[in-house]
Formats: sequence, structure tokens, C-alpha cells
Amino acid sequence: MAKTTAKGERARQQILDAAERLFAARGVHGTSVRDVAGELQIPTASLLHHFPRKERLYGAVLRRIAAHLAEVLERGTQGPGELATKLRRLIRRFWRWSQDRPDHCVLLLRDMLDPGTRIDQAREVPLAPVIDRFAEFIREGQAAGVFRPIDPVMFVMHLAGSVSYFRVALPALSRAVARAPNTLVRDYRRDLNASVERLVLVDGMG
Repeated sequence: MAKTTAKGERARQQILDAAERLFAARGVHGTSVRDVAGELQIPTASLLHHFPRKERLYGAVLRRIAAHLAEVLERGTQGPGELATKLRRLIRRFWRWSQDRPDHCVLLLRDMLDPGTRIDQAREVPLAPVIDRFAEFIREGQAAGVFRPIDPVMFVMHLAGSVSYFRVALPALSRAVARAPNTLVRDYRRDLNASVERLVLVDGMG
């Protein structure tokens, strides 16, 4: 197996950055390898050296998103604090991820809503370990008597779906309800925190 050089890794990350932007904007079917190479102004052959097929490129983009989310999860649940404190910290970090990386939210929604993608590499479901670990954290809290007996996987799915949809739909929602985006963000975040408290914590608000 050939060793990846620092230069090669930089090139690989640049390709993933460009592919992420284009896949989010146009979808997988609407983006070609040539489009990504053109975005970077490099020969298509140079891109194919790192990712011989679009399927592999798309799979690598999804795996990188999963790695970012895994880091969010670990930073939220590790370190000092009771389980309730860790949950609040995790929700804050998850929220910040959605605000800082809107393309990730778009791609996750596109991937879930486009069952016709049929890309083998992507169908490894890169997010599965992240969902499992998040659900396991909820189970730990339930075993300790701190979290309510909710379905951990359903909670993770509701949370991820709601936060991702809100971030992606924010401009349209702002126009639809005639409210400034910053006001919607403030109110949504307040309600998100309150909802998690009531739904998850045994001694939650309300």
C-alpha cells in the first residue's frame, strides 16, 4: 500500500472540500468528477489518481462528515460533569456543528432523501457508528436514572433531522413567516434546549 505524502493529503482534502460544496449544491447525480476537477482547476486525471470513481469520492465525503460528527460527540460526552451537563454540552456542540457546516446538513438530508443514489461506497452508512455511540450515551443516562426511558435511536434521529432541516430551510422559513433569520435562530435554539430538557431529563424543565 503506497504511503500518502503530506502534499498528497493536502490535495485529497482540497478535492473533498470542492466535492462537498458541489454535491451539496447540485446533488450527486448533478455533479461529475470533471465538475469537481474544474472547480479546482486541475486535470481530471489528477483527481482520479486520488478517487478513481465518483462513488468513492462521494463515500469519502460522507465518511469525513461522520468523522466530524464523531468528534462533536466525543467532545460533548467526554470530560467533567454529570450526565445532564454532558447532554447539554453535546446539544450545544451539535447545534454549533449545524451552524458552522451547513453543507454537511444539506448532504445528510440529500443522502437520506435520494434512495436512488445507489452508490456502494456510500451505502456503508458512515453515520451508523455515530448514531450508535450517541444512542449508547442516552442508554448510559437511562441506566443511571438520569434520562427518561425514551427510544435512544429515535431521539438521535429526531434531533439530527430537526437541526439539519432547520439549518437548510432557514432562508425559506424566514421569508415564509416574515421573521428575521437571527430571531428564528434564537427562538429555535431556545425551544430546542427546552424540548431536550423535557424529553430526556428525568428532572427536566416543565
